[in-house]
Amino acid sequence: MVAGWWLERYERRVATGERRVRTLEIHSYYLKRHLLPLICSRLIREVSVAEVAELLDLRRERGCAEKTAAGAQGTLGNVMRFAVRNSWIADNPVEKLERHERPRPARHPQRALGREAIARLLDCCLPAYRTLVATALYTGMRLSELLGLVWDDVDFARSCIHVRAQLSRAHVGAPAQRVPPKTHAGHRQTPLTPQLAALLRERRLATARSAAGDWVFSTRNGTPLGQRNIQRSALCLAADAAGLRVDGARLRFHDLRRTFASHLIIELSLDVVQVSRLMGHASPSTTLSIYAHMFDEARDAADIRARMARSAFAGLLEADEEDQRVITLPAAAGSTVGPLYARPRAAIKWAT
Repeated sequence: MVAGWWLERYERRVATGERRVRTLEIHSYYLKRHLLPLICSRLIREVSVAEVAELLDLRRERGCAEKTAAGAQGTLGNVMRFAVRNSWIADNPVEKLERHERPRPARHPQRALGREAIARLLDCCLPAYRTLVATALYTGMRLSELLGLVWDDVDFARSCIHVRAQLSRAHVGAPAQRVPPKTHAGHRQTPLTPQLAALLRERRLATARSAAGDWVFSTRNGTPLGQRNIQRSALCLAADAAGLRVDGARLRFHDLRRTFASHLIIELSLDVVQVSRLMGHASPSTTLSIYAHMFDEARDAADIRARMARSAFAGLLEADEEDQRVITLPAAAGSTVGPLYARPRAAIKWAT
């Protein structure tokens, strides 16, 4: 009952734009699949901390991954907070779980592809998906944003892509559709390089569905692509063929987004505000929390380059006017020393 009231309230917030449709779908899934079958016959005030811990343990015993158990815990915690707020219960039992009782999903390894890996990946892509993968790599767009693109969003005249929407997930009786981006900052413009623009122009000329409102990436029937199918068909097959599995973990579209971020930070040396705007993050603090190690790497590399450039060691490579000047060192007793040019003189200075 309480879970149903909470879900109805969440649906109203989605209708007003306060919450995302995708988040509602996730909470609904955890409630119907993992929580209600076990707690629907109980009064909410009777649910104890021990029973919540037992519920999570039962999920694991039935083969649920830690990530799934963590999702179920999160949804249940939201329902309990709703009950506390309405004074139906005094405390939230989910918040009282011990650390060892809480699910601990393993973090997916963070990856950013190098130039050689990018070239291998694009070479191994099926022709139908190569432009999609290239667009992901060179714009940093989320997969839902890529699949939600229509041709009107691709501005060839201004050399940019307008990120105005994302594609929702399709369900029985609810086809996929364009919905607002993940955050307000998700509305953005991302630069369109001439090379990527050429690929997109070629794709538009080759398709019969090139009107402003047609999907940029679609099936043969003109319907939007499914996220899970495209992950397997477009990326996993190409990545496996290119030998890009790491410790058994497959490449994800989010890794392509991370690759674009690494290019902005390490190669272009953009600051955190610029990177945040291009990535569509809610705030620069979000960008910094995710990519702090990349900013550190870029700063350290720049500092090392500057210090090396000022060193006598680097000076050995310089060709200047002194190269033709000679000096004569005083000869030691019984030895003969010829003229010494500027570059050997720099070597002596560096060595001492």
